[in-house]
Parts: sequence; structure tokens; C-alpha cells
Amino acid sequence: MSPAYSAGISELDEVLVKASRDNSTESETKRSVAVITRQQLDEQQPDSVAQALKYQPNIEVGGGPRTSNQQPVVRGLSGNQVLQLVDGARQNFNSGHRGAYQIDPELLEQIDVIKGPASSLWGSGAIGGVVSQTTRDAQDLLAPEQGFGAYVKQGHATVSDQNKTSGAIYGRLGEQVDLLINGYYSDQNNIRLGNGQSLSDSSERTSGGMIKVGWQLDEDQRLTLSQRRHEIDGTVPGNPAKEATGNPVVDRDSISDHTTLNYQLDPDSDWLDLDATLYYNRTNVDEYRVKQNERDNIKYRSEGFSVVNRSQLANIDWVYGADGFRDKSQGTREGSNRPTPADGRTQVVGSFVKVDLPLAENWTLTPGLRYDHFKTEAKNLEDSKRTEDAWSKSLALSWQANDWLELVARYDEAFRAPTSEELYTTGTHFGPNTFVPAPDLKPEKAKNKELIARMSFEDFLTSNDRLRVNASLFKNDITDYIAQITYNYIPIPGSKDQLPLNTTYVNLGKAEIKGGEIAASYRVQDLDVGLSYGRMIS
Repeated sequence: MSPAYSAGISELDEVLVKASRDNSTESETKRSVAVITRQQLDEQQPDSVAQALKYQPNIEVGGGPRTSNQQPVVRGLSGNQVLQLVDGARQNFNSGHRGAYQIDPELLEQIDVIKGPASSLWGSGAIGGVVSQTTRDAQDLLAPEQGFGAYVKQGHATVSDQNKTSGAIYGRLGEQVDLLINGYYSDQNNIRLGNGQSLSDSSERTSGGMIKVGWQLDEDQRLTLSQRRHEIDGTVPGNPAKEATGNPVVDRDSISDHTTLNYQLDPDSDWLDLDATLYYNRTNVDEYRVKQNERDNIKYRSEGFSVVNRSQLANIDWVYGADGFRDKSQGTREGSNRPTPADGRTQVVGSFVKVDLPLAENWTLTPGLRYDHFKTEAKNLEDSKRTEDAWSKSLALSWQANDWLELVARYDEAFRAPTSEELYTTGTHFGPNTFVPAPDLKPEKAKNKELIARMSFEDFLTSNDRLRVNASLFKNDITDYIAQITYNYIPIPGSKDQLPLNTTYVNLGKAEIKGGEIAASYRVQDLDVGLSYGRMIS
């Protein structure tokens, strides 16, 4: 068991689960979710998004002890099998052994997670779940009558002699405009491990910030523009999740810039509640292989849009919309004994609909359907173009048995299109081993069955207290699972070992992940107590 840090129960009822796309609260959504509020982030003081989620059942910290490489593992899946969002914008960068979560928790107001497949809402990538991060804005920090504010934080961690400074200024510019300027800087030495030894090549410098402007056009409309940067500079193993021994040391400087424009329209209307988002993400990674005296550069560009509307017609709740993105990746490398990055292009467009249908009293049926069309190619390889389509379905049946118990049975499908790296990588992997492209890879597919029980008791032990218990059982069947393999082995002279001459990506067939989880939280006055437990078999 592990402690589950919990904001007040009454506060959780008001928190919207952004990843659900339907503006439902945590207690209203029909999915297994986890929500981390700003209060919880302040209590935990995590250095990474993965650390902020580690107390949730069946969510672990992956990527090793170096925080810049950490990522959440949701029900046994991670990386590009778990969709990452910031303010509704997809974060698609995922290259080799380089960190994909390019944001400091200091900038976040909330993190919410859908656990389990969710492609019927979000399309490709949501096989393991969705991690949605919402950045802070001036309205989150200002009191109702406050016009201006600022804060400065200073922290120190003895485990790595880390010094971290963060701060913000924020305020209202007239009656309609608000502004937030937020920044952070962290410098740490090598991490000291539990055995007293030092983790070599784990020192790093991290810096970044965000400028966010909100414009309340009128009572019903709001426009928000944010510009965010995150920079990491450090000397790390080529695979930061591993020890430096036998792992080439790389001086890595990673800079990511993110621009997001969001428009909200919410008039007094049953059929119109609109969110529209445009975004552009740019990541540039410069690497210097110290021993080999070789320099590499990787560039990744992603631009996309999202339009979602929520309507209520004849007591039926509708959520529908469309989104799409276009990714471009390219790289240059010195030396001939290196993997050759794909000059890849990926384009995906999809549309979806979800409906809440009231049946008999206290029964609700929620079907969902999404269609995606995607195409990809590598400019540096001939005959690499491919185009595919995918349908993703979901169905949930919920029963409000009484005032304190709700039961949900649901079925969800998901898929993940292969990345350019998996499809088109060529060149040397290590020694005599070379990459072989895999242009015929099939998308991964998932089918998840789940039972959910939610219980809520007020005045449980005394007046004005509350106990909440959430439990679920699930079984996620994955087909055409994509994995990297080595093959074409030859004997090593004078040794019993063998050396693989080739590396490629293949569809392995089937994988099954099943398990269960339970989380309980109790609040009375200013005391919060929580426990959670999760178990999986794969």
C-alpha cells in the first residue's frame, strides 16, 4: 500500500477531468481516472510529472532515477503508448532514449489521467491511457478583488545537492486581460543512491518558463495564448535509464518551445459549449558524444488543432469534435557507425462523438465512436508512403444503485500508429549491428474490458466527514504489439556468446494486461487520509 495524497473531498467534486473532453468532474466521469491538484503538487514537491503520479494505483515512475528522463507508466504501458497532453495540445516528441515530458510541475495547475485505452476520444497513442496537464494562469493565482501578485520559491534537495528557484508575477491588465509570467531554474550534482554511492553522469541544469495571456472577450468568450520553453543541459549516458558503465556518455542540450492558442465559447445555450485549440511544438536536441568526438542534432516539429463541442438535446448529452496534427522529424549525425534518423512526416486527422443516453431510472448508456485517417512517409527512403484508417469504439453502462454506490461496466478500443523511428530507422545500432527499416509495421490495437465501482459516504463516522472508495477490475488485450528485436546472430570467436547483426521493429502478436486497483480517501475537517493499492498481471 502507498499513501494517496488527497485534496479536500469537496474540492475534488469541483475539479474537471480535462482528459475526458466532456467537462465532467472526477465523481461524474464513467472512466478510471486520477486527478492531481495544485494543492497536492505543493504538498509533494515533485521534480517530474511521473513523480507527481507515483502514489496513484497502477501508475509507476519509468525511465530511471534521472528526472529529465522520467515518464509515467500507466497500467504497464508507457512512452508513446500513453498519450501526453498539455493544455489540450498533443506532445508527440518521443525519440530514442530522450525524455518526452518537457515541462516542470511548477508550471502546472492540474494533472489528470485516464487509465486504460481512450482512442475513442483521442485517437492514436492512447492504448495505455492519457496524461493531461493543465498549466496555471493568472486567474488561478489571483483572489477575486486582487489586481496583482507575485511569488518566489527556493528549494534544496540533499540527495543531489539540488538548488531550485522558481517564481512568477501575475495580474490583471484592465477588466478583460490577465497575464502570468512564470519561470524556474534548477542545478543539481550527481544523485546519491540508497547504497551511498553516486549515480555517475546524473548532474544536470534545467530551466524554463511560460508567458500566458488571457483575454475575456465578453461574458461568454475567452481567448488564451501561451508560450512555453523548457531546457535541459547535462552529461548523461546515451540511455539515461541505464548505468553509465558500458553506455556511451553524451553531452545533451535539449530545448523545447510550445505555443498554444485556445478559444472558449460558452453562452447560455444547451447546444453550444465550444473549445478550440491551435498549437505548435518544436524540440531541438544537440548531442556531443564525448569519447567518440561526434555531434548529433535532432529536430522535431508538431502542429495541430482540436475543436470540441458539448450539447444537451432532449436530456441527451453529446460530445463531438475533430482534431488533427502533422509531425516532422529529421536529424544529422557525424560518423558512419550511427543510426540514421528518419526524415519522417506523419499526418493524422480524426473525428469523434460520445453520447450519454438515459435509459431506465438511474441507468445510463454511453457509446462512443472515432474515425482516424493517418499517413506517413520518410523523405530519405524510397517507396515509404503509407496510408491507413482506424475506427475506435467505446461503450459504457452505468447504474446509480443508490445514493452511495455507482457501478460501471465499459469496453474500450484503442490503437497506436507506428512512429517514423519504428518504421524507417536505418544505419548502425552498435558495433557491426545495423538497423533494418520496418515499413510494413501494423498499428498496435487494444481492447479493454473494465468494471468500476464508486462509493461515497457522507457523515460516515462523524458529522461533516466523508469517505470515498473507487475500485476497478480490468483486462486489456493488445494485438500487433510493437517491439524492437535483434536477430541474425553469429558466434563470437573465443566465447560462448553470440552477436546480433541486425535490429528492427516487429509486431509480436498478442499481449494481455489484467489487474485491479482500489483507492480510498477520508476527510474530516482539515485532516485527509488516503490509501491505494494496485496489482497487475501481464
